[in-house]
Amino acid sequence: MVQRPGAPAALMAGSWTDPTDLTPDARRVPRKVSGWRTYDPLRKLSGHPHSGITAEHIAAADMLREQVDLATLGHSTVRPLIYVAQFSQPRWGLGRGELEQLAALRAVRRVIRLFTPPQLVQLEAIVLRNITLRQWAQSRVPVSPSAVEKRKLLVILDRLAEHYDSEIQDDLARGRRLPP
Repeated sequence: MVQRPGAPAALMAGSWTDPTDLTPDARRVPRKVSGWRTYDPLRKLSGHPHSGITAEHIAAADMLREQVDLATLGHSTVRPLIYVAQFSQPRWGLGRGELEQLAALRAVRRVIRLFTPPQLVQLEAIVLRNITLRQWAQSRVPVSPSAVEKRKLLVILDRLAEHYDSEIQDDLARGRRLPP
């Protein structure tokens, strides 16, 4: 899928766990919601039976994306619906949102240390910027076969899934993610 500059983000059909379904009734698994999500080349590849992309790879990539977003953008502030005059007062340290942003920045730095510079370039392109594997392989000089680039990507995703393994297992145990 090619996205032109200035064009809206590409979309793909998807399904995910309903975040509001905290207590399933007689069901064993939380309710799934179907809808549209931003195009993700890893999810598209995982639909192919011989791709090698697993649910753990996708979960780890999602966790990295969440941490990068939190580290770069932070949380949005809560604004009251009505105007209330607030007087400036001294602040005694960072707020909760700023502390979480710093924690996410430290977590992203720990992930960065796991990879070599060429692996980081591929990780940033495919996982964070959602470039397809085919586009990535064609952009390499000299042009590299997709199979070679896919092996490199699988090594990166294996290391990323290994890094996030305890968080993935915790999310599965608490019902925040559907089992693979």
